[in-house]
Amino acid sequence: MSGSDKALAERIAGLDPKKRRLLEMMAKRREEVEEGSAPVVEANPDPLPAPAAEVVLADHFTIESGRLPALDEVGSFYDAINGQLDATQFGAHALFLNYGYVPNGTPHYAAHRLPEVFFGRNAARLVLEVIADTEVDGRHRVLDVGCGRGGTLSIFHRFFSPGRMLGIDLSPKAIAFCRATHRFPNGEFLVGNAEALAVADGSFDVVTNIESSHTYNDLDAFYRETARVLSPGGHFLYTDLMPTDLVETNIAKLESLGYVLERKRDITPNVLLSCDETAATHARAFAEENDNRIMRNFLAVPGSELYDDMKNGKTRYVLLKLRKV
Repeated sequence: MSGSDKALAERIAGLDPKKRRLLEMMAKRREEVEEGSAPVVEANPDPLPAPAAEVVLADHFTIESGRLPALDEVGSFYDAINGQLDATQFGAHALFLNYGYVPNGTPHYAAHRLPEVFFGRNAARLVLEVIADTEVDGRHRVLDVGCGRGGTLSIFHRFFSPGRMLGIDLSPKAIAFCRATHRFPNGEFLVGNAEALAVADGSFDVVTNIESSHTYNDLDAFYRETARVLSPGGHFLYTDLMPTDLVETNIAKLESLGYVLERKRDITPNVLLSCDETAATHARAFAEENDNRIMRNFLAVPGSELYDDMKNGKTRYVLLKLRKV
């Protein structure tokens, strides 16, 4: 194995399970193409996907020249996701991409209740559980990293009315949607990198990150950036999938940056209940031509590897409330 191949293998081995699985699936797809058991789909040479109605999430970002795809093509994947949602009749109302949260009798901490009729109810519940009882009002500046389609900031705007809001996401299509959809007088959306946030030190009082960090190349860099941009006493509100054996390691990394852990919750059962309710419906929002294996895992459809990993305890869905000392 050459030095470059070994380095790539080490990078892949160090990825979280969800991202590594996507790469493994695409690598397997590449082998099928090379063996002649699957049709070859040329990689799109453009930096952005094809028009929304034509985007297909299969080998849209296929390995070029027999190599594994570049890790930064996660951005292209989410561009394609957003393009397909934009092409549906419900696209304008699809503000969330998270798996959602369903109460199950265990303690919950959301400070606000949703109306009886609310589009994306389970996903919005997850956002409210992440914010929970954190003090947020007109004095506070909020940064949502990995903002997707702006759902988290829409919840802040509707229920908390913070002073300033900024959403940052890697996907240009997601940011274009946010700018066209959300007209917050005190808000803005920017294309940006979670591992190198283009904002000043100590410029926010609350940083949120919901089901996004598992796609990052350098999780440690992201953690450092959150600590850098938070003001003293500010809160980092964070939830995502994590390999079970890395949960305490990740918390220790955060504490080493000056965070105090104020609340830790394992909400895997709540997320699984939401997947049971919504995954099949969500799947119908995307093109039938998509690679079924990739999409089932992306949506955590019951019976998919990702769903089973949560159910058997290999992966946990962890919610953390941290305060910067």
